[in-house]
Amino acid sequence: MIAFIAENLSTIIVGAVVLGIIAFALVRTILNFRKGKSPCGCGCERCSKACR
Repeated sequence: MIAFIAENLSTIIVGAVVLGIIAFALVRTILNFRKGKSPCGCGCERCSKACR
């Protein structure tokens, strides 16, 4: 098991960093959505897909 981790350490680290970035973006998007902010970054008053 230790040999497997030692051989693939760089892949494990890169995967963990990518997973962390995705988790951060997802949490930030959810929190912004709960605050009422638009996920696209602009106002939704003129958006055709906006809930009215």
